Amino acid sequence: MNLTTSADINNMRQNHPELVVDDLKDYVPPDVIRWVLKTRGINKWLRVRRLLIQLKVRWKDNINELQERKLQARRERNYKEYYKLVGYIEALTDCRQQVRALCHSPRDIDFPLDKHDFGIWCSLPGNFPQRPHKRWFCSNRTGSKQ
Repeated sequence: MNLTTSADINNMRQNHPELVVDDLKDYVPPDVIRWVLKTRGINKWLRVRRLLIQLKVRWKDNINELQERKLQARRERNYKEYYKLVGYIEALTDCRQQVRALCHSPRDIDFPLDKHDFGIWCSLPGNFPQRPHKRWFCSNRTGSKQ
């Protein structure tokens, strides 16, 4: 398999170990590939990514529900509840936007060849905003192919 552009990488299916097995089965026995993916924790992180995506959806539903409760509190002039909900919505939105940006980060990243060096792109940047755009990592790329 020869991937040469980000467009190729960004259009490939992901999130399932069997896709990797299919890519490599002509070169390595499938059981060996599955064992390596499992023992190196890659299966776990593919699962965690899917769970993070589900969590983002759940947070969005919660935010929408809280918006309705906030409007109801305002109509009822229950300002203590209203301002509590305003703060809660803001905090939940910040968390959701940060996870969303992480989930939309670029795929075409090269790990350093040294197993002990994770490179500067493996650290959350100091300028990572409270509420980043979902494509924040795409416009603030560090340590990946350009």
